[in-house]
Amino acid sequence: MSSSESPYGVLPTDIVIQILARLPVYSLFRCRSVCKPWNRLPFEKHFIDLYFRIGPKDPILLLEFPESSAFLSVDRFRGVSAFSLGFLNDKVKIRASCNGLLCCSSVRNRGVYYVCNPVTREFRVLPRARERPFTRCQPEYEATLVGLAFDPVSWKFNVVLAGFHRLFGHRPHGEFVCQVFDSETNSWSRSVSFMHDEFTHMNRCQVVFSCGLLHWLTHSCSYVLAFDLKSGVWGKTSLPDEVLMTRSGSRVYLLELEGSVSVVQITGVWMSIWVLRNHDTEQWALVDRVHLRCISVFAASIFPVSQSRDVVFMATQKKILIYNLKGKVWKEVYGANGTVTYPLWFSSYGFRSTLFPCHL
Repeated sequence: MSSSESPYGVLPTDIVIQILARLPVYSLFRCRSVCKPWNRLPFEKHFIDLYFRIGPKDPILLLEFPESSAFLSVDRFRGVSAFSLGFLNDKVKIRASCNGLLCCSSVRNRGVYYVCNPVTREFRVLPRARERPFTRCQPEYEATLVGLAFDPVSWKFNVVLAGFHRLFGHRPHGEFVCQVFDSETNSWSRSVSFMHDEFTHMNRCQVVFSCGLLHWLTHSCSYVLAFDLKSGVWGKTSLPDEVLMTRSGSRVYLLELEGSVSVVQITGVWMSIWVLRNHDTEQWALVDRVHLRCISVFAASIFPVSQSRDVVFMATQKKILIYNLKGKVWKEVYGANGTVTYPLWFSSYGFRSTLFPCHL
């Protein structure tokens, strides 16, 4: 199309679209008021897909404060800003994040889950997994593991709730109940398997969707637990040999690295970042090793909570730090004032702004 035929003015349409697709999402939405074509653009499928491919990929950290039900967004460029899920008209807790969508559970109504896109403020209330009343005999309503998987190609998403079945007043048995919601059928499926793994709070919060699998790290840090969404089968992926040999006295965390499974190990004043290159052969690669000398005072109590190729977000009891992997520079981006009931790493979630819908 020539510039004279373009509804956008002087520049050809395809050039304008390429420019808009590279804007931060807050700038893109401000541009919607320019003209009608720009106003419709963020909701058109071709642009949504393009924005995911070439748009800004800088991670954002979402902080949840359970005692006040407040949320903050931490961006390495924009700093700290208020973040709201008020459009859900419910008091919620973030349970998982994937490709710009959030899975939240209702605090007031046990067993009620939402999937939403906080950028477009679109949301979907999931049907209850069961109609029977909630009791402590049904632990799946307070799932040990909650995972969200959104496929950017098909725009389909799954929510996985998994937990150990136990009777009231009894310790959990090896019966692991898993329920999977399918956005296409708008229904849940249920399966039972047997395992004896345990999960810390960090293990439960750090879930990664990659290659059709949802991944969690177990308390023993001896392997990554993976759930295959297509087959409904649980599997195990071994950690790097170096991590296994040195995991005694070290701390290991599971993060996403631009669509891949990544393991971050902190041993003393060293932080090692690994990425899973091949799921079938369980091939891991060491992508960086960082000395924590500049923040040695925090080395024993700092937690990696999100990362990209360029930066790593680290959380302490009351501070959020960013490490620039290329510039080798640390920067404090947020510090909580006053008394904090829960440490910041307790409820921090990596997030990336996208335009994907969740209610098709």
